[in-house]
Amino acid sequence: MIKRDKIRFTPKRCVIAILSLVLVAAIITGICIHHHKSAYACQYATPFLVDEVSNSDDVIFIAHRGLATQAPENTLPAYEQAAAHGFRYVETDIHATADGVWVLTHDASLKRMTGYSGNVEKMSFAEVQQHKITKGANIQEYPDLVTPTYEEFIRLCKEKGLIPLIEIKTKPEEYPNAPYRDILSVLEQYGMIQKAIIISFYADVLETLREYNQEIAMQYLVKKIDEQALRTAEQIGSCGIDCAYSSLLQNYEMVATAKQQQHIALNAWTADTIEDVQQLCDIGVDYITTNALRYK
Repeated sequence: MIKRDKIRFTPKRCVIAILSLVLVAAIITGICIHHHKSAYACQYATPFLVDEVSNSDDVIFIAHRGLATQAPENTLPAYEQAAAHGFRYVETDIHATADGVWVLTHDASLKRMTGYSGNVEKMSFAEVQQHKITKGANIQEYPDLVTPTYEEFIRLCKEKGLIPLIEIKTKPEEYPNAPYRDILSVLEQYGMIQKAIIISFYADVLETLREYNQEIAMQYLVKKIDEQALRTAEQIGSCGIDCAYSSLLQNYEMVATAKQQQHIALNAWTADTIEDVQQLCDIGVDYITTNALRYK
């Protein structure tokens, strides 16, 4: 028989074991809090005023998912708050439901905002509307919110004089027959086709929409600004680059090339400290998408 040594749990070992468990629990809790706050970064941003930033007169500031520190992100109240606080440009995210209705949501899943883990693109619009939004800034003041439609958002932009940046989140390979033409149709219906800006990480989506309309402004979303990003934007036509702000701050030469040589407008996402916003203004970006800055 194999003899096994018995482990003696001395008081010292017990204390070490307990401390180890506490440390592991603290690490797990910290990770959970970090992921929670990362998901709700727009809600937790610390506000500062545009008056605190120099060289900002020619920069357009965009309210990321609406004013999500005041109302739940990507909801009509968030855009009403953005208008009330002096924003003219607002950003949103859209996914198409299984029956072809574009709705406002950053995530493909409703889990983070409603608690229901259904995938928007596999649900009908009626099913999406059955689940109330239960998370977000000041949610207690908005007890009956549901995921709004893209058309409701555009109608509100028209009423409030807002210019929408519309990020198309639906992946072409996962929804090959997504009703992209309807995005433009709604803008045409509300007389917003000359004002709106379409943005996406998917160049083929932008190219598809460009086939439908040769003039609508677009921005190609990228995590890093490089020669390939510049070429893609140029090929799409009437297309700027919407880039992670850290990449713009680390690549001054590419910023200069985009602006001075190729005349490509640059948008920085998502800058939430006054230091980062100031640096972006100093290097001459055209737009800054932010959770933190306020006009008033």
